[in-house]
Amino acid sequence: MKTLSEMKTMRVRSAGWAAVVLAVLLASGAQPAAAQGMGPGMGHGWGRDSGLALPFLIRAVNLTPEQNTRVRAILSSHRTATRSTMEQLRKAQEELADKLIAPGQVQAADVQPQLQQIGQLREQLLHDSAQIALDVRAILTPEQLAKAGQVKTRMQQLRVEMRQLFEQARP
Repeated sequence: MKTLSEMKTMRVRSAGWAAVVLAVLLASGAQPAAAQGMGPGMGHGWGRDSGLALPFLIRAVNLTPEQNTRVRAILSSHRTATRSTMEQLRKAQEELADKLIAPGQVQAADVQPQLQQIGQLREQLLHDSAQIALDVRAILTPEQLAKAGQVKTRMQQLRVEMRQLFEQARP
């Protein structure tokens, strides 16, 4: 069983990789899920489905040692602010959940402050991620950007194929 500290470290590392992949995907012309009309959250475009591919995308662009060092510096410089925003988001979501399961009547107006705060924090994370992406994109070569686009396209094709296979297997 992992300790709380180990789980937090894993979460921070995942957020770092996510920022790098976001940078690569933005560099290749991809759009976040919300911009694609999938709504807020991370269910499709950048989230769990893409999460397994993070190391592949990073490896695919073949960062030079200097680029790798610069990417790590970019992530490090943004880590504290991102961590703080993520913690605030987690707390706001917990407050919302607590209100929703509390005894008694709950109206939309009762949860509006939490919804507004969650929305603002998600927007802040989106802006922070975009800035990280722009910073990382600035150090990639045109060839690396093209490679990222190719890998992204292939990953999308594979997702479509997998979805089709699962749909065919349904009774």
